[in-house]
Amino acid sequence: MKRKIVVVLDTEPEWGGEHQYALTLMECMLKKDTNIEIAAVCSSRFWRKWCREHKIKLWDIFWPSLTQKEQRLHIKYSFYSRMYAMYMTDFGRRIKKEKVDAVLCTAQAVFIPNFNIKVIVPVHDLMHRYEGRFPEVREGYEDRELVFSSKAKYSWCVLTDSKLGKQQFAESYAKYVRKGKPHIVSLPFVAPEHITTCGEEFIDTPEKYVFYPAQFWQHKNHINLVKAIEILVSEIADIHLILVGSEKNNLKNIQRYIMDSDLEDHITIKGFVSDGSLVYLYKHAVGMIMPSYFGPTNIPPLEAMALGCPVAVSNKYAMPEQVGDAGLLFDPGSPGEIAECIRKLWLDEALRQEMRSRGYRRIKKWTQDSFNRRFQTVLNKL
Repeated sequence: MKRKIVVVLDTEPEWGGEHQYALTLMECMLKKDTNIEIAAVCSSRFWRKWCREHKIKLWDIFWPSLTQKEQRLHIKYSFYSRMYAMYMTDFGRRIKKEKVDAVLCTAQAVFIPNFNIKVIVPVHDLMHRYEGRFPEVREGYEDRELVFSSKAKYSWCVLTDSKLGKQQFAESYAKYVRKGKPHIVSLPFVAPEHITTCGEEFIDTPEKYVFYPAQFWQHKNHINLVKAIEILVSEIADIHLILVGSEKNNLKNIQRYIMDSDLEDHITIKGFVSDGSLVYLYKHAVGMIMPSYFGPTNIPPLEAMALGCPVAVSNKYAMPEQVGDAGLLFDPGSPGEIAECIRKLWLDEALRQEMRSRGYRRIKKWTQDSFNRRFQTVLNKL
């Protein structure tokens, strides 16, 4: 008898890592278990097209939308939440009618009411608790707390990016986490399969460059990377940095700093680029530099290692563990340390070759096959 799983697809390609993780989950769902019947709830054009292409049935209903006040009531009163979710929402009535076995939410910013069913959810980071100085998480602190509290209280399984992520979730929401409830599983990011299989798409670049793929959030720390390039300009005449990613709350500040510092000839902002262009940038770069303050881990270092691009990353949270001996480490608060890592990669071809080899070896620890096996273990528990 087939198990019925409803997948809630809320991400967009411009969201970066969270969208990539959702794609990895869905690719796994399609490949592994023929004894699963999948239906999807989604409103985005991307996912509706993707589901049609992969012959996944679409439900023309929406995930319940709740105000902050309503969410607080759901957290406080379990029985109220259960009655409301199961009998007062289209989604709850549908999963009851269809005798659904489980729900998989692919985005982390989804509030989970008490549907009295097994719900699987990802938690990529709790940086509103650990890096609250950044406005993008500070301003939505209470919203995030309600969302993650709901996951701890009402979900059946929480997927985290690392052992550290698992530990942080258990510690942060200890009042809801009981022995074995919910299951907290470390299911690390992998290099997305479509990144490693799609062809290169030419994009105009200097002959030599370093680059950073990240949305222009303040926590992504583009500013200290730009300052590192400013340090290197007098020493390395052809130094060049390429930045790609969708516009967020810090892009204008970065553009202003580049202009005020006369760095236009050394820094190019490409904006959001296609997967093929991203592959080209990885394969032809001197290195990928990631000074983000957020973790525990991130997807770009995995993409870089899989595509033979040397990496240098922040020495925070689980990022050193993620890259191991295949990456250079620096303090993200120190433009000088970032500049030193770039200098090493730029000037030392032998080092770059060694790092490529180490990266290829390191990435074998996080493959699509290993991700599929670990996620299949979760599904088997259903």
